[in-house]
Amino acid sequence: MNDIKSWYLGLADHEKQVFLAMVAHQLTIHGRYAAYELSGEQQIRELKGLNELQHQISSHIAAIGLSRKRYADEVLWQILQEKAEQHQISPQLAQSFQFAKSRSCWDEVQ
Repeated sequence: MNDIKSWYLGLADHEKQVFLAMVAHQLTIHGRYAAYELSGEQQIRELKGLNELQHQISSHIAAIGLSRKRYADEVLWQILQEKAEQHQISPQLAQSFQFAKSRSCWDEVQ
């Protein structure tokens, strides 16, 4: 995931917003799976974790757009990884990052 992090850090703010929105969208797919296919403690843990990731990401997207004070991008990345580890959803986060990067055309433009 370090290669995606390095790539993300090099994006312009408007590109970061799009990337993060795509990550958030993909996380909703994981949320649907958790809601309908899991049960018990695993379901609760994953849904709580996905909600926390959504909270952090959507807040960051808004802060970029409003030019408000926000976490440094490196700190956001660390927070997301720590929250994912805490809720045992690191694979879902990694897949969402990969999905969002694969859907971007910025590699071709830069």
